[in-house]
Amino acid sequence: MKAWKLNNPRNLERAVATDLVLTDDTAKVKVTKALLSEADVAVYTGAIKAKYPLVLGRFALGQVTEAGENSYMKKGDRVYFADVTEDECAEDGLQIAGETQDGFFRDFALADESKAYVLPASVPDEAALLIDAVAMAERAVDEAHISVGQHVLVVGGGLYGNILCQILIYHRAVPILADNNADRLARAKKSGIYYTFANDESLKDNLLTVTGGKRADAAIYLAFANKSEPSTVFSLVAQGANVVFCSQTQKSLSVNLENALKNNVTVRCVSESREFVTTAINVLANKGINYSEFSYITLPEEKLGETIEKYAAKGADSSALSEEINVFKFVL
Repeated sequence: MKAWKLNNPRNLERAVATDLVLTDDTAKVKVTKALLSEADVAVYTGAIKAKYPLVLGRFALGQVTEAGENSYMKKGDRVYFADVTEDECAEDGLQIAGETQDGFFRDFALADESKAYVLPASVPDEAALLIDAVAMAERAVDEAHISVGQHVLVVGGGLYGNILCQILIYHRAVPILADNNADRLARAKKSGIYYTFANDESLKDNLLTVTGGKRADAAIYLAFANKSEPSTVFSLVAQGANVVFCSQTQKSLSVNLENALKNNVTVRCVSESREFVTTAINVLANKGINYSEFSYITLPEEKLGETIEKYAAKGADSSALSEEINVFKFVL
């Protein structure tokens, strides 16, 4: 068996892995496609600390090649791997693929009912690789207690921000997207997001115009490659509003709570969304998301090392991974 192992920061090698032992309640799954994420790059560079050696890869798809007698999966099933699973022995009760346990940049993995989701035929691979983005959007909407017709300020217009706005529309709320990248805002318009504004001194006036003189009912700040000051959202939301901060990685955010205290704002944080994966699969099965405006870059797994180094070299401020969907085909 083969795997991409990180021996220490920026020391990634394609190595031989230990053979897997199938048990009665597990299935052996051939990894077919894996997504390169901001989290993978952060672990690769050492921005997120990990115990080495470690197999990288947080998000992936696969196909069952063998199944144990008591496994709920069967041979031929196409699955989405769970990137976060519960583990009572872990420090915070969770295990994260490619961070606190081996990930999916490899040819085979074992999975039980807690580690993989069988995908319906109505969810193509291209959509399935967006499950985390949809699931995180669903959890953010849930945490913010969004109601029908409410105006929700979304700060950050990359892939996750775009999908979040679409999910808000799906729930009949009104997203107002703020970002300082003209290409992101144009892409959002093409994706069906009506209110898109530059995240600058004009944002407050634009927001009041849209809402008829009121501040937003809630706000969601996405930390993925987002350079804007997070504390500004507190002055843009109504008294008693919910503000949710989302990050796929352990990104450091300095947040001034002065205006949050003045406005009695409730602050919530989201870094994983395992409870909303099945919801996300259902949304994608019902064609609830338009992802046609984002380009997929498909590469053979041999290109993984040089590609991850390319993004690492761009530094922490790079927004490229928020704009591109980099998919690696695993034919090892």
